[in-house]
Amino acid sequence: MDANHGHFGVEDIPSRFSSEGERLYFTGTSSSGERIIPVGGHHHMQMHGGSCATCHGADKEGGAIMWPRFWVVAPALTHGALEQEHNDGHDHASYDESSLKKAIVNGVGPDGEPLHDTMPRWRMSEESLNALVHYLLGEHSH
Repeated sequence: MDANHGHFGVEDIPSRFSSEGERLYFTGTSSSGERIIPVGGHHHMQMHGGSCATCHGADKEGGAIMWPRFWVVAPALTHGALEQEHNDGHDHASYDESSLKKAIVNGVGPDGEPLHDTMPRWRMSEESLNALVHYLLGEHSH
């Protein structure tokens, strides 16, 4: 897979999932069959459904171009990208469990600003939301 182009296909889905959150990230469906629902967002998502990996990639490195808004690129969702301190001279808020849930459900960033409108607002159970957030933040039960 060429992460720079953000291509994601069926061949990128793991054959086994290490957690419920990973299953949701790749398939958009929980192990009990609950489908997470995107509201709004990128037109590809509206037409084809999908999951987080559709735009953010199998490796969570982002990079998918949000056609027709070719200047908008899906950001990385790696643990480092979500929590890292940036050294570019600007202050950046980092995500924690609470702010990541707000981003997924309400489309609001950790700084309180709305996320780009190509990001869907996702509808899912609290159980699925918790599992997805724990997967994204790199929290695994041992």
